[in-house]
Amino acid sequence: MPADASHRELAERLRSQARSDGAGAPGANAGAVDAGAGMPNDLAEPFRTLAEQVGRASFRVTDAQVDAVRDAAGSEQAAFEIVMAASVGAGLRRWDAAMRAIEEAGDAAR
Repeated sequence: MPADASHRELAERLRSQARSDGAGAPGANAGAVDAGAGMPNDLAEPFRTLAEQVGRASFRVTDAQVDAVRDAAGSEQAAFEIVMAASVGAGLRRWDAAMRAIEEAGDAAR
């Protein structure tokens, strides 16, 4: 049973929007999406550490990690965008895995 095409379209729009540049350095949000999704990325520290932590186990993010990113980014908005982009990356990694599982189950049922 394939996922509704509109759901796939919405997921891709979300992926694209989360990757777009925001208040921080150009490309930082795209790198954070990738880091949150567990993919290779070219984020500098301390952004990489925070984004990867959000993707692996967000409940373990520390105030010190967020403070370091805020200080390096120069604003709370830029730090927030890194956290959100990494969160979107982590969520979309799970979405992609779920869609593969659904498709495989549908293929197996045929």
